[in-house]
Amino acid sequence: MKILLIIVSILYGMYGFSQQISGTVMDGGGKRLSSVTVSVKGGMLKTLTDKDGRFRLKTDPNGTLVFTGIGFEMKEENIDKRSTMNVYLTEKNNTLDEIQVIGYGTNTQRMNLGSVTKIRAEDIEKQPVSNPLSLLQGRVPGLVVSSTSGIPGSSFKVQLRGQNTINTNFGAAVPMDNPLFIIDGVPFGPQNENINSFGSMAAPGTGRMFNNSYGGVSPFNTLNPNDIESIEVLRDADATAIYGARAGNGVILITTKKGKAGKTELTLSSNMGIASLGETMPMMNTEQFLEMRKEAYKNDNRVPSADPVSSTYAPDLMLFDSGRDIDWIREFFRKPSFSSTINAGLSGGNSDTQFRFGTNYHNSTFMMPGNFSDRKIGLSLGIHHRTKDQKLNFDFSGSYNHGKNNSSLSPPLLLTATLQPNYPEPGNEAGELVWYHNGAALNGVGAPVNPYAYLLQKYQIASNTINSNMVVSYTPVKNLIFKTNFGISDMSTDEYSATPKKSRFPGFDPLAEASFGAGRFTSWLMEPQLNYMFNLNSLQVTTLLGGTFQNSSQVGRQVFASGYLSDELIGSISGAPVKNAQDQSSIYRYAAIFGRVNLNLSKKYLLSINFRRDGSSKFGPQRQFGNFGSIAAGWLFSEEEAVKKLVPVLSYGKLRMSYGITGSDATGNYNYLSRWRPTDYRYGNSLGYVPVNLSNSLFSWASTKKMEVGAEFGFMKDRLLFTLAWYRNRTGNQLVNYTLPMMTGFSSVVENWDAIVENAGFEIVAQASLIKGKNFAWSASLNITVPKNKLISFPGLEESAYATTYTIGRSLSSLYLFRYAGVDHETGLFSFYKNDGTTSSTPQDAKNGNFNDLSYFGNTDPRFFGGLSNTFRYGRLQLDILAEFRKQLGKNYLGQVYNYRPGGNANMPAELLNRWQKPGDIAQFQKFSTYSSSPAGRATRPFIDSDAVYGDASFIRLKSISLSYGLPVAVLRRIGTEQLQIFCSMQNLFTITNYKGNDPETQSFYGVPPLKTYTLGFQAKF
Repeated sequence: MKILLIIVSILYGMYGFSQQISGTVMDGGGKRLSSVTVSVKGGMLKTLTDKDGRFRLKTDPNGTLVFTGIGFEMKEENIDKRSTMNVYLTEKNNTLDEIQVIGYGTNTQRMNLGSVTKIRAEDIEKQPVSNPLSLLQGRVPGLVVSSTSGIPGSSFKVQLRGQNTINTNFGAAVPMDNPLFIIDGVPFGPQNENINSFGSMAAPGTGRMFNNSYGGVSPFNTLNPNDIESIEVLRDADATAIYGARAGNGVILITTKKGKAGKTELTLSSNMGIASLGETMPMMNTEQFLEMRKEAYKNDNRVPSADPVSSTYAPDLMLFDSGRDIDWIREFFRKPSFSSTINAGLSGGNSDTQFRFGTNYHNSTFMMPGNFSDRKIGLSLGIHHRTKDQKLNFDFSGSYNHGKNNSSLSPPLLLTATLQPNYPEPGNEAGELVWYHNGAALNGVGAPVNPYAYLLQKYQIASNTINSNMVVSYTPVKNLIFKTNFGISDMSTDEYSATPKKSRFPGFDPLAEASFGAGRFTSWLMEPQLNYMFNLNSLQVTTLLGGTFQNSSQVGRQVFASGYLSDELIGSISGAPVKNAQDQSSIYRYAAIFGRVNLNLSKKYLLSINFRRDGSSKFGPQRQFGNFGSIAAGWLFSEEEAVKKLVPVLSYGKLRMSYGITGSDATGNYNYLSRWRPTDYRYGNSLGYVPVNLSNSLFSWASTKKMEVGAEFGFMKDRLLFTLAWYRNRTGNQLVNYTLPMMTGFSSVVENWDAIVENAGFEIVAQASLIKGKNFAWSASLNITVPKNKLISFPGLEESAYATTYTIGRSLSSLYLFRYAGVDHETGLFSFYKNDGTTSSTPQDAKNGNFNDLSYFGNTDPRFFGGLSNTFRYGRLQLDILAEFRKQLGKNYLGQVYNYRPGGNANMPAELLNRWQKPGDIAQFQKFSTYSSSPAGRATRPFIDSDAVYGDASFIRLKSISLSYGLPVAVLRRIGTEQLQIFCSMQNLFTITNYKGNDPETQSFYGVPPLKTYTLGFQAKF
């Protein structure tokens, strides 16, 4: 009896000191998690969450619960005498099981059959940049992203897996095959097209002088990188065919940040940076320049004159101060550029409703004298809500960004490097421009125009960008989801450029002029979708059926005003006596039906089928619709029991293959119709009209057939991951502007060509967690792409006007150049090999389908490219390093400086002093000359079309270094924050290259290369 009483008292005591606790386990997005193990720390009690994520357990009211689930980090939660609790688990940081956004859905790398690369928010936050496109440099296999200029707000060239389109416009820049850009499910209005209508320092034009045909103002510069949760790059048929005709050049998905369930959090980040121009090629000093000039006059048997009306007028020799020596590059481009950025976000919510509100501000100044800057400010909002029965879901995301970029409208400002080093002081003590020096008029005749005049010629573009998306989904029965996506992307621009009277030579009684422009890019869409998933024993089937209705419009207006009598009126259109206006508008409509079926058998055997039927308003009747699709299969062989036993070190292995057809309707609107436009010429008192195009109602979709085979491996519990992929894309039925003889009255006509272009190559990705200790960790990632572009077929090429532009079996970027033979020892002129083996200073260009003295030199496609990133963590200290590399051929500085005449009144790189001076000299460059019709001047023309102006443009660039430190918890508690990181970062710190010029990426000697940037900032969470 005594023993029984003792047992009863013990049990009563245990019961008295225990309580029942219940709760719900969810992920960071509020999704309830089933089959999560809930156990008592240090005890034997445990349970599992049910299908709704709920659990119930009796335990010590002061105990601790431990939550563990597959794919989630373990979490401990103190009970603290609570009877209920909501627990949020964090997904494990395993790349294979990380959610990837794909076309109309999500997947993981483990189960995905497509070729997809994801850039995460944490990677984005390590690089304090203003344009999201720069975040992709060196990070994505198959993707080449190149800056066009280091000027704030400048555009980027983006190309995914090579050039697909033939260029049929002689002398024009090759059309860039940009990927399709989608933000939160909505195609970005302007895509990657430059949004400027007028020229500026960022948009110098297509001439050879700047070698920057794609320069302009980037539409992505208005977006805030801190608002981005992830960027997914879709490459192969399985990943892109669901987008049909718009995905021939790949797809880039940008997903913005959303709110997460949990307590309300305030995040705040700020940084300040300073940027400067890197090392540039040294120019001649005054002594060297005057030596060149005197020698050039001597070579031409001419005498310099101080008379402005003389053909040998040389104020730099006769009138300017020979003791003055100015480095004009340093004068105009060596001022530091400053930047500042502030981001704030407020987020939180419960399991049913989450929200996020964000705001941002950014400002960057220019390195030139003057008040030039690039500014933007923005707001973003994300809301998710679902009903208590979890059947109805509502998601909204929206952002507004305002940007303003003001600089000089005058591209010649970039040419200040060519100013004579003894050019006189441009201004007086009163700050006014000087137009005369020792009787010499600085008006561009014999002496350059005052360079500071360009700083007074203003250019400004302001933009307002709205991206908004709303998704409403309903689940009437289990696993059946009806969803509709509504979205709009709208960008409006307001552009202004002005040439005031004070920026012009007063001797000609000048008048002021200005240009006003406005543009708008709008795209809206609606996409109803039906998703259904079901299981048949070990087979999981996921289906998707949907449709797309899209409307895109583009409107532009330009007013050119002149004759202003006063600079005070120059900002007013009505204040100009003379006005000319023009406008453009177009509407593009697109409709489609699409679907997808995914099969997953035993989580080992995978099959995916996509289809899409597209309709486009760009094509005429009977030609508007096209069919596209893909099929992909995969085998997770690492899940086979035999493989597990045979190769125990192998933790992940997958073979995949895909094939499909995507397409393109990348041509202008209404080309199947005959269009007319007004002209300035009148017939009597009536306004005249002229035809715009030659109509052709027979052209239709271009198509790209994509094939890919890939193998993925993981070792040592996925600490080492390798991916090897081979791809081949063939683009046919090309949409081109075919050149016509002028006698037809039209320069070209849109039609389809049977020419086929192939892009093939290998992509290798290696990721490794090299060291994973308690206090020290080291991880690395390497990606390499080896591409090859070639023309497979071109019926009738030999008889066409492109016989000397393209060759079957060679790249579209092939170079046919004169073969440089060096400087003739006796004449001192550049000489070139003729096709008969002899040399001449005047070789024969291609003509009538014959190459004559031109030879194949190579191509400008990258031989290989990629990036290497490393992350080192020691305690709370973290170091991130990213390097980008390319092996390529490119145009060097000689292709631009020889557009001038070495020996003329333009300054030259000091390297050109290695020139021929007398018979028998062995020199790198020909003799100096003052005028273009001299023998040396004539030899310059084939020189800039020779292989001498091309060379190795390979480089390894340290893109970014970021060092961050997280403050200890004790310090955080004292200052009232949950998390605080202090960081410093450096961009474009150095470049290893043998390139002859200022920068191997932009390859523009007179342009502004990417700037070296040093940034200091912090990230805090409250």
